[in-house]
Amino acid sequence: MATISEDESENRPLIDSLKELTATGTRDSAGEESDSMSPPKLEHPSVSRIVQAGPKLGPDGKPHYLIDDIPDNEKLRLIRESGILKKYSQSSKGQGANASDVEDELDLDELEALQKEYDEQNKEIPTWMDALIYTFGLAAIYGLFEALVSQQYSIEITMKDVFQRMAKAAPAIYFIVYLTSRYRNLRAVKLLTLLAACACGCYFVHLNLHSPRLGIMRRAPGLVTIWMYLIFIMDVRPSIINVAVVGLFWLLDPFKVDI
Repeated sequence: MATISEDESENRPLIDSLKELTATGTRDSAGEESDSMSPPKLEHPSVSRIVQAGPKLGPDGKPHYLIDDIPDNEKLRLIRESGILKKYSQSSKGQGANASDVEDELDLDELEALQKEYDEQNKEIPTWMDALIYTFGLAAIYGLFEALVSQQYSIEITMKDVFQRMAKAAPAIYFIVYLTSRYRNLRAVKLLTLLAACACGCYFVHLNLHSPRLGIMRRAPGLVTIWMYLIFIMDVRPSIINVAVVGLFWLLDPFKVDI
């Protein structure tokens, strides 16, 4: 037990120890007050606490990735459009063993099998068959307009007559459809198609305005049928140009005769 003496010099160590104890208690109480007054801090989760999402497991217990949901045909289409097969086939000629290793990793045999399956499923229809299909539809349109013209002039027409006229027009329709389908990607053919569509449309307008007689109106079904087909096979911009030209021809009517 510490005793206090009358000599101040003897009491110095005791006084210093009391001062230290008082200062320490003051700091501790101040720290507790500041902690109680400050708002709670939200700790950011550390990297170790983050749960990284892995692939889902399929029915067979193996990892199931998003790419597994894409059909094989679509995968093959993407690979073909990227040109990666051509690059690896070219590199295989110059790199030897390295290229063969890459081919093994890509499993080119499986890709070739998928490519054959894709080609069989997306095989293009031959031109002659495509033209034949269009001919059936256009011949039906031609027969419909033949019946409408006869009805306009109160001429009795039977289904036998309609089918006979359709059969007569079918070879010419097939010839036109076959040529335009076979060479439709050529620029010259596209230009000729636009010019022919404008000519058919303008001539049809001219017949309606200035030649309403039955003998001349017989030409209308063929003109309308070919005009509709040419507009159908053209792109949007040539079709808009054709409609604008025919509409301008109808407004101006350059063959109008003033009486």
